[in-house]
Amino acid sequence: MTDLDLTLKVIVATVVGGVIGLERELRGHDPGIRTHALVAVGAAMFTIAGAYGFADVRGASADPSRIAAQVAAGVGFIGAGAVLRSGRTVRGLTTAATLWVSAAVGVAAGAGIFVPLVAAAAVTLVVLVGLHVAKPRLFVRLGGVHCQVRLEYERGHGTLGPLIRQLEELQCRVARLHVEDDDEHRVDAPGIRRVTIFVQTRDEVGLTAAVGAFEHRDEIVTISVEPVQD
Repeated sequence: MTDLDLTLKVIVATVVGGVIGLERELRGHDPGIRTHALVAVGAAMFTIAGAYGFADVRGASADPSRIAAQVAAGVGFIGAGAVLRSGRTVRGLTTAATLWVSAAVGVAAGAGIFVPLVAAAAVTLVVLVGLHVAKPRLFVRLGGVHCQVRLEYERGHGTLGPLIRQLEELQCRVARLHVEDDDEHRVDAPGIRRVTIFVQTRDEVGLTAAVGAFEHRDEIVTISVEPVQD
């Protein structure tokens, strides 16, 4: 194995890892291009070092599979840093998974198995881009889209009950509800309540219109319908 061959492996790992990171960065998710490319380069270098770096050491036995196992375990620490939790909502799992794939791409490049590497990269991009476009239509056809209704309002006006009944009339399935009060320990005066309702609906347009009808209520501060992001 020549130095040129080894360099080519590192370059391939960099390019493919960067392409996966580009998709994340275009959607406004971190980590992006640089992190994914560096993870792939590091994984490739670990694999190359494990396979070829100790050939001149007497008694040393090259076992790249052990390096691959350590890369798979170690990249979990970076992936964990991409995951954020806010209340019951978890974000960043898809990006953590792409970091894991980038590490696998680097290992594959270091091992010189380019055909499966290209296939894995193509499948990854199809999953990230293709399913991102097709998923809303697929969910509408099979069971509806997932949305979150966010609202802030002044407590004490009986706001939440009518809103929930309106969602039920639209045949929305309420998955979960998150409520946060800014003055839950005060009893002398009502404060602001922030509510997030996670729903599944077949009629996103009707849901948006029904939620918009609540904007005229005096106690409403803000109210909106947003798609649930990966």
